[in-house]
Amino acid sequence: MNKIYVSVQTIEDPRQVYVDSSRTNVLVKALIPPSKDKAPTPIIIHIYTPAEQARVMQAVKANSHLFIAGGKLRHDLDAREYSIHGGSIAIVSPETFPIINEVVLGGRCIKDIDQADARAFKRTDSGYVICNQTLSVNTGKNKADLFNFFAINKVDDRFNKAEYLASLTRNGTGLTISGRVVTDTWIDKATGQAKSKTSIQMYDMTLAPKPKAGTIQPSTELPANTPVQSLWGGQTQADTTEPGAETVVPESPHQAAIATPQGQVLESQQPATAGPINSSNEAWDDNDAPF
Repeated sequence: MNKIYVSVQTIEDPRQVYVDSSRTNVLVKALIPPSKDKAPTPIIIHIYTPAEQARVMQAVKANSHLFIAGGKLRHDLDAREYSIHGGSIAIVSPETFPIINEVVLGGRCIKDIDQADARAFKRTDSGYVICNQTLSVNTGKNKADLFNFFAINKVDDRFNKAEYLASLTRNGTGLTISGRVVTDTWIDKATGQAKSKTSIQMYDMTLAPKPKAGTIQPSTELPANTPVQSLWGGQTQADTTEPGAETVVPESPHQAAIATPQGQVLESQQPATAGPINSSNEAWDDNDAPF
């Protein structure tokens, strides 16, 4: 599972990129508006279908306001770059359209939570609980993207999602989360340089169910020869998926892209080194080890 629904503002005109003799790609650089005490999140939008490319190239300019529904969120770990692939794109007005920032990701956790390690689990003096985890999301062909995400709540909240995340997940746990894309910025204490880190702030989580024997029977059936109604003036939906995209099968905890047989994450799959936010909405020291 990988779906994102998000409002963005473009920061430059779309540009067309040559892929091969029969394909081009349109790229648009944009920013996801910040939430309170956060920074805007840089994002690159990838558009594949010719019809959608033509529409975007004609109608979208720098400082356009867009809403993207049902795209896939990708994370290039080496470049520390987030991007959106496919989905439906609508040009909207900021005066009438709200800021939406929702992402749903399904995959497997890649680490055990050490509650004695403050970089993984922390209770703050101001009454907050924070837990950090990393999710491996399958992208097909034994490859996966890694997404750092965190849960934060007050100790007296009814849904203590940080506690649940710490106690119910470990390396290999199947998990689906919903949340928002956020970016923290801070000044590194050692170098004085500005730093930033993008991650997913989790709102809800669902553990993968254990498989059950037997077949699933349909709950409803339509009578034979049921007439099909004409919807939306007879129009059909445009295909906004990437050409040649494959259906992603459920992940296996034994895939080499996720972990070695000894349960250790491959070096190329390690999460980014910057730490999560603390109770004052500042990041942990950049000198901390990756969580």
